Amino acid sequence: MAQEMLKNEALLNLVYCIANADKPIYDSEVWSNQVSNEEKEYFDEIANAENIEIAFSDFMDKRIELIHKYGYDSIFEEALKATNKCGREWRTKAYGYMWKTALKTWESGDYRDNGEMKETSDNEYKLIQKAKEYFEITDEEDDKAIYLTKV
Repeated sequence: MAQEMLKNEALLNLVYCIANADKPIYDSEVWSNQVSNEEKEYFDEIANAENIEIAFSDFMDKRIELIHKYGYDSIFEEALKATNKCGREWRTKAYGYMWKTALKTWESGDYRDNGEMKETSDNEYKLIQKAKEYFEITDEEDDKAIYLTKV
């Protein structure tokens, strides 16, 4: 498979894959049938903070194209592959954004934004761990990942 995305697209796809790992459970929280309002807002905040200009409809069209070409799992795999030439700090920051996205909502239970409960779903955690292994994130990088994020 030829490289299908650039690093900024990769970052947003990694984040969106985390947001889309589980379906939102409360109808009042749903931005779409795939992600919650909080997750979509955070996606937009990341794009703004990282100066990524993207039309969301084009972003979704590209995801659909990849799914039809290579299957659903190809999006995450392709996004990881697109980071191969990125520096360690950039990859660590992307990993931090993935964690922060997972902590925005927890679809399997209650998440309180006041820091009392910070948990991710099993599906989100599996994707984050897969990225950690692919990026070869060290314990030191893991500790600083969230602090590298801009939002």
